[in-house]
Amino acid sequence: MEVNLDKIDNTLFESPFNEQFEFNMQMYEYRLKRVLSLDTTIKGNQMEYLMAFDAFMTLFRALFLENFKNCYTVQNYFRTLGREDVSNRIDAFLDGPFNSYSQETIRRVLKFIADKFVCHLDPITFEDLALANTYMAALKNPYVKVNLQYICSELNNIMSVS
Repeated sequence: MEVNLDKIDNTLFESPFNEQFEFNMQMYEYRLKRVLSLDTTIKGNQMEYLMAFDAFMTLFRALFLENFKNCYTVQNYFRTLGREDVSNRIDAFLDGPFNSYSQETIRRVLKFIADKFVCHLDPITFEDLALANTYMAALKNPYVKVNLQYICSELNNIMSVS
């Protein structure tokens, strides 16, 4: 699964911003492929998966979940290109439902995992831990509609708009 950067008109960017964005997207793709390639039913892969997942979530959070105007987020990239429509579609997708049986959005689920367990290591309760394990199991499960591969595929489809 690759983000086709050739379909994105990046001529409006100054070189360092554009180069940093391209590097971040390459790292995003690499980390995603690594996470998706690990078979967690093999005990020896479980720690590797957690390490790769943490690396992926750190970058995912920075690229898609930050809301500061001066960050190198994907949404800010498209806003700078005058493609507010793409930014809005990304945000609308992330604010969509994570599953049919809760009120949680994709954004809140991924931010919860990233903030509580990866980026900040906030204090947690047993309920937080159970919820994170439930979310992570769903994200890895190929039989769950809104899993990590689906989320990234949909974001890729939105970003590949010409």
